[in-house]
Amino acid sequence: MADQTPRNQRDARLRWREALADDLRRQNEQHLRRVLRPVESSQGAELVIEGRRYVQFCTNNYLGLANHPEVVDAAREAAIRWGVGASASRLVAGSMDLHHQLEQKLAAFKGTEAALLFPTGFMANLAMFTTFAGSGDRIVSDKLNHASLIDSARYSQAEHRIFPHRDLAKAQSLLARPLRPAGGTKPGGGEEPADDSPALSSPGVIADADGPGRKFLATDAVFSMDGDLADLPGLCDIAEANGALVVVDEAHATGVFGSRGSGLAEAQGVCGRVALSMGTLSKALGSVGGFVCGPREAIDMLVNKARTFIYTTALPPMCSAAGLAALAVIERQPHRRQRLLAMAAHVRQELEAMGFDCGESRSPIIPVMAGSAESALAASEQLRQRGLFVPAIRPPTVPAHTARLRISLMADHTDGHIEQLLQALKDLGSAGKLLHR
Repeated sequence: MADQTPRNQRDARLRWREALADDLRRQNEQHLRRVLRPVESSQGAELVIEGRRYVQFCTNNYLGLANHPEVVDAAREAAIRWGVGASASRLVAGSMDLHHQLEQKLAAFKGTEAALLFPTGFMANLAMFTTFAGSGDRIVSDKLNHASLIDSARYSQAEHRIFPHRDLAKAQSLLARPLRPAGGTKPGGGEEPADDSPALSSPGVIADADGPGRKFLATDAVFSMDGDLADLPGLCDIAEANGALVVVDEAHATGVFGSRGSGLAEAQGVCGRVALSMGTLSKALGSVGGFVCGPREAIDMLVNKARTFIYTTALPPMCSAAGLAALAVIERQPHRRQRLLAMAAHVRQELEAMGFDCGESRSPIIPVMAGSAESALAASEQLRQRGLFVPAIRPPTVPAHTARLRISLMADHTDGHIEQLLQALKDLGSAGKLLHR
């Protein structure tokens, strides 16, 4: 049958596709184009990708719980009993008993009054500032915070200021500046100006009607591309001196840091000084989903105001069951995170002894700097030829000229896996394929 679309519309679609193709060609030329590679196995220390088996060093499955028999069995049994989906939003008929059980366990795990589940960590972060901040408020963010935390601040319509990575002095100066009136003229300056993106909810919901705006200090706990850690005590000191609330994204820290594995706030002794903490089920806990922990009033406000909670189907019950099982394993088996952190320290020490630039990593995420996107891709491909899957991370995920290999370790890596990785990187270094300090 002949295409009945008007010619001007066909021409517009054709021009659009040609523009997309041109953009993709430019990405290819700059070594920045991404492709999807089908994974044909479970997410263990070894992966089958496009028919070939690799030792993988790109996982967020830090403790190996995505494959743990207890976690898998819990998810299977929940699917049989509850079905594979919640089939409704939480405020309609999707608030299943497993959600409430997991929220109670997460609150206890994090040492807070309450917790709330979201389908993803991105949605949990997006909920926080779009619910609790708005015009007349200020959010001060670390430059390397996760995109979801940055987007949450931008969508909130609060004044959003960014300080250089881990620069406490600059964070202090940004917090100390007087707040502008709600709806007033946005200030100029060298930092990122306040954003004009549309708000996702009614802003300023916890502000006093006639009082001053609120200040928030936002940071990742573990920075996902560099593997370094926030100075949470220092940030809390700054926030408290300026009447600000501390918001921490613990996505890559939950399950990994702290004597109980609850995160970096526990490890650095500041749990009681953090206003809101975000975490995920999707990394060390081995499932999928996000959560926010904090005081009861804050969690109740999220239930009533957070669009990313209200207008979406609830987390599948089997994911909640998997999360409950994972928390039980974390409590009973501290050796998993102990081995993970010891392994990370060993790999960093060896790589630094070889002269590689691994930044300030202090976590299972270890960058090996390559500089250009072309160099990072070439190094990643040579590792694949040796049976190792280590991704090249390129702009815009990281700043220009800081492309890297991003090594991510898991407790299930064997000593043999680690030695295979170190020998391959040593050979690449000898061939001048990666940057040295």
